[in-house]
Amino acid sequence: MPSERDLFQEEQQMVTMSFGDHIEELRARLIMALLGLMVGVVVTFIPPLNLGKRIMTKMEEPAQGALKAFYADRARVRAEQAEKAEATTPVVRAIIPAEALVAELNRVFPQLELPKAEQFKGRTIMLPIRYGASGMIETVADVVEPREALVSLAPLETMTIFFMVCVVAGLVLASPWVFYQLWAFVAAGLYRHERRYVTKFLPFSLGLFLTGVLICFFVVLPITLSFLLEFNVWLGIEPTLRLADWMSFATILPLVFGVCFQTPLIMLFLALIGIFTVDDYRAKRKMAILIIVIAGAVLTPGQDPFSQCLLAAPMILLYELGIFLVGRNKSLAHAGVAD
Repeated sequence: MPSERDLFQEEQQMVTMSFGDHIEELRARLIMALLGLMVGVVVTFIPPLNLGKRIMTKMEEPAQGALKAFYADRARVRAEQAEKAEATTPVVRAIIPAEALVAELNRVFPQLELPKAEQFKGRTIMLPIRYGASGMIETVADVVEPREALVSLAPLETMTIFFMVCVVAGLVLASPWVFYQLWAFVAAGLYRHERRYVTKFLPFSLGLFLTGVLICFFVVLPITLSFLLEFNVWLGIEPTLRLADWMSFATILPLVFGVCFQTPLIMLFLALIGIFTVDDYRAKRKMAILIIVIAGAVLTPGQDPFSQCLLAAPMILLYELGIFLVGRNKSLAHAGVAD
């Protein structure tokens, strides 16, 4: 802890910083953060890089891949059902003009030296035919079933989604600068001996944010989409995804995960500056779990309970991690005092 003189000086500094000064500090930090976001968005528009287009294509891949797998699996199931039905398929007898059959054989196999087709004029040949239903189903599925099932229903929808993706991508690119501005605003209201926590927490905060974004994009989104498609199959409904709905889901949910992954760091920070203790977190565990579940329902853009659970489950684990970190920090502090 600092000396009494330092603490007194810091208290005087805190008193002189009025509410209006804090508002002015917030305004300045928001402007700086928005300027960093603008730079990040501009980077996504640079023609040689085409980051916006690449990121949008990458974000479409989970939906396109899941839909392709769904239609391929459905065609396979239908083909298997058709193969079982072929065993009981009755033999169909086709009546073919003999003249046309011999003419075609002479054209395809001239080396056989068959009689001339004119000799069989007016005569017919009856042939037994058994059709392959499985092959027919696979061929028809390849032709008529949609493979690129993300659809756009409005003229400006694709352009709007593209700009939204560029803004979110710019935010991720500029996240180190944005997080620095946010933590700098928090540090403006702290004592000098508390501001060092901001310097320590900034890289961990950025790492947790990026970890939440990546886990959501590569793990949560494919699992959620697969579950929703299977639910459509169970109800017998053909799934077709609208581009705006999917991209809104795929851009907002990773940001929500990134922000929610800050939970243990915020818990530790509040404990270090003396607002809460580890006993407070443990005593309010049930209430925290209830708030997390409600927050999962409110923050996730979809109406399905599956994505809500996929957000609430890691948040509960992160809350427990926060309790562990606060308790460990408390024990280390006591050990330091004992020494």
